[in-house]
Amino acid sequence: MAYHSRAAAAGGQRGFSLIEVLIALLLVALGVLGAAALQLNALRYTQDSAYRAQAALLVTDLLERMRANPDQRALYAGSIAGECTEEFDPPLSVLEQDRIDFASGVTCQLPLGRARITVDGKAVSVRVSWSQARIEGSTDDELVLAVQLGGGA
Repeated sequence: MAYHSRAAAAGGQRGFSLIEVLIALLLVALGVLGAAALQLNALRYTQDSAYRAQAALLVTDLLERMRANPDQRALYAGSIAGECTEEFDPPLSVLEQDRIDFASGVTCQLPLGRARITVDGKAVSVRVSWSQARIEGSTDDELVLAVQLGGGA
């Protein structure tokens, strides 16, 4: 029968050393930090995409309203900025309602939303901008759409 002494067992490698455990822990921590950074970027881009989609819907809606009301197209021109306000006193004309709906959408659905509408005959340009400060620091983003509307004046 062979007996193993403690001295013989101490010479061989048994289990993990503390350094190997710490290196493995460091690698796992780096992986978790990388995954967290990826998740944060995904949230940023998702919010940015939501704001862009909302701005595009607002501009498209306004342009369709302008197309439906060609006789008053030039009266849609102007700037929108300020606080969110959704109060109005009905009954309003179609033009007034369209302007209020667009202004409410820009100021209430986009953070620090602003818009400028320019009309030159059938050429219409709509510039909508909003703050990205909560997402990317201190930048602003904007959507500009210039179209030629048919019909009317």
